[in-house]
Amino acid sequence: MPSTLAAVLLIAAVLLLAAIMYALSRRPAPLSRPAPSHGHQPIRTWGYQLQNLDVAHAAASPFDLLVVDPAKDGSDDSALTAAEVTRLQTRPDGGRRVVLAYLSIGEAESYRGYWKPEWKRHKPAWLLRENPEWEENYAVCFWDPGWQALMCGSADARLDRIVAAGFDGVYLDKCDVFEDMRVHKMAEAKARPDLEGDMTRFIQRLSQHAKSKSPGFLVVMQNAESLLVRADVRVALDGVAKEELVFGLDAPEKRNDAEAFDWSRKQLDLAKGDGKFVLAVEYLSNARKIEEARATITPLGYALAISPKDRALKSLPFPAGSA
Repeated sequence: MPSTLAAVLLIAAVLLLAAIMYALSRRPAPLSRPAPSHGHQPIRTWGYQLQNLDVAHAAASPFDLLVVDPAKDGSDDSALTAAEVTRLQTRPDGGRRVVLAYLSIGEAESYRGYWKPEWKRHKPAWLLRENPEWEENYAVCFWDPGWQALMCGSADARLDRIVAAGFDGVYLDKCDVFEDMRVHKMAEAKARPDLEGDMTRFIQRLSQHAKSKSPGFLVVMQNAESLLVRADVRVALDGVAKEELVFGLDAPEKRNDAEAFDWSRKQLDLAKGDGKFVLAVEYLSNARKIEEARATITPLGYALAISPKDRALKSLPFPAGSA
């Protein structure tokens, strides 16, 4: 009798297991998880090119993120099309790449679509002196409503054009123009009691405007790391970038002193601690110094780009063995 009961229980268990397996086989396959938002994918490598962009060449690069000028020669006639932006966003393996558009918000550039030829003779009140290190780049009163209107708030404004073209985000440059203004003792800057606050509010306005038009739009600030002590600046940003963290502050390819390096890293880590990604770019041509920069920056968790020491950003060097 016990052996008969055991046999019955064994048969029942086998039948139950078979029924379970059959039921599982009839269930619909689970829906695949959506890919994470491109703004939250890890950024391990990036490339930076502002001149002579070849869309096909850049699209063939292995980088997780690209920073490019939104126009091939700066003019509106050469603006990248939505199709070209999409091509840049597509990696060679079919995956997704983040593409940011460069935008200088602290200097006016005479080769941009907003520039009016008569400004050389009759400057608007917000247009200041030419940058002695960069021809055809002019400091601006970035707090002025006239300048800010060129940057955002209308279909033809620079940021609005970038959003409309389908870029993933914007790469804000010359956010540290207030530092240059103080060095050159400009009367306009001396009249402002809180230049850092002026820039903070401008960055906030740009970020809020862009994200209202395109949720998930990324806002990245280059340099100006002194602003990162402000929580309201960090909240407005998705990432930060630093030029010449290791080499080049005093002379091309010259190692920066430890104090300058440590100070910048401390500020950048405030953003990193808030979950922002950090980009670093070194302008180097010496192979040994390139490896030295890589060995210094990679352990910090920052993504490193290398560009030739002339700082012209005319090429997109691929990592060795990637092309």
